[in-house]
Amino acid sequence: MTIPIMLRRRYGLQRNVEVEFVADADGIRIKKRGMGTANPLHALRGAANKRLDVDRYIETIRGR
Repeated sequence: MTIPIMLRRRYGLQRNVEVEFVADADGIRIKKRGMGTANPLHALRGAANKRLDVDRYIETIRGR
């Protein structure tokens, strides 16, 4: 299904985003899949599972 560019930009529907169709009394609504009350940061839980030595990290990115 092709969603017009003006609507995609307005509602933040990027290419390949999953949507779902929701029937209501007025017809059908399209919404991004997975949108709900869940905290979006939960998906990042555990992403930084290593302990970080800040001084060593700074030295590494500076190339020392």
